[in-house]
Amino acid sequence: MESLLIKSGQGNYTVNFFDDLCYIVAELEKITNAVVFIDKNVASLYKSAFVKLTSTKPTLIIEATEDEKTLKGVTRALGFLKENKCNRQFVIIAIGGGVIQDITTFTAHIYYRGIRCIFVPTTLLSMCDSCIGAKCGINFEKLKNQLGVFHSPARIFIATKFLDTLPETDIISGYGEILKLLLTGSKELYLDFKNVICSSGFRNSYIEKLIYESLKVKQGVIEQDEYETDLRRILNYGHSFGHALETVTNYEVSHGHAVAWGIDIVNYISVKNSWMTESDYVDIHKLIEKYFSIKISKDLNAKVLIEASRSDKKVADEKLNLAILKYPGCLEIVPVIFNEAIENTIDEYLKISNVLYRN
Repeated sequence: MESLLIKSGQGNYTVNFFDDLCYIVAELEKITNAVVFIDKNVASLYKSAFVKLTSTKPTLIIEATEDEKTLKGVTRALGFLKENKCNRQFVIIAIGGGVIQDITTFTAHIYYRGIRCIFVPTTLLSMCDSCIGAKCGINFEKLKNQLGVFHSPARIFIATKFLDTLPETDIISGYGEILKLLLTGSKELYLDFKNVICSSGFRNSYIEKLIYESLKVKQGVIEQDEYETDLRRILNYGHSFGHALETVTNYEVSHGHAVAWGIDIVNYISVKNSWMTESDYVDIHKLIEKYFSIKISKDLNAKVLIEASRSDKKVADEKLNLAILKYPGCLEIVPVIFNEAIENTIDEYLKISNVLYRN
């Protein structure tokens, strides 16, 4: 795939696609004054590929968990930079998925008022979505992404070769974000996505193109509204209730799965309010039901989900600014009041939908 140039107020950066890891490693080895933050699993699975890099540059191995994506994890990372006498001329090479990117971005932003970072995303979710846009979030007091900053990476290297060793649940999680982005983009992109999944499954030869198209959609949004003052809020489609689901299940549900489910419940709210057509709702619902259904170990109700949603950053004056899909390619922000009507709608959805069910 051709490279992407992402325009940012903090400095433009490129997304480059590589067929082989050796080309990425060769580029990274050229960088002076660099330290490496790497996912523990990636460090183990790709030890031989990264051995020269990790043996010649100070390397912090990080557990990619939600518990590590906190001030505790950031403090560890800051201590590592200090121990290795890093200054503003240093760059952090972040090798891993969204958790590693969040820890790296937050750390890079506050260390000496900002140092550079380079991303090597190793999960589908981080390749198709979180690697661009500068935004990061870390968890605080058991709540998802309560603290965050905007800090653009200096460069991004993508190699889909990493997906060969990614567990199936993580592949599906990544597709949850791809679904969101292509629904955001256009009906044509959504139909292409649907055709690929229905004909070839989740592991297919089109994955690099799907990643590229997803990033193009997000690029079109973030270049107009980098700091989420208006338009970028549509990228929260599926995330409000998705984050709530992650929180109340103690992250039993992966992020992409939660987003796909969040899309379905928001679409149900939308069709009940005549903001979306019945045909669009049914079409997307059937796809999510077939490919993104989730088993959880506890029962849920509307009260629990709404309470978890109250801490969402999109809540103001007891109203949740919900990203609503009018039709593929068209999203709007609609303030939804936390009242009996929304509670009844969510409870109704939970009773009739088979996307989420008890294990």
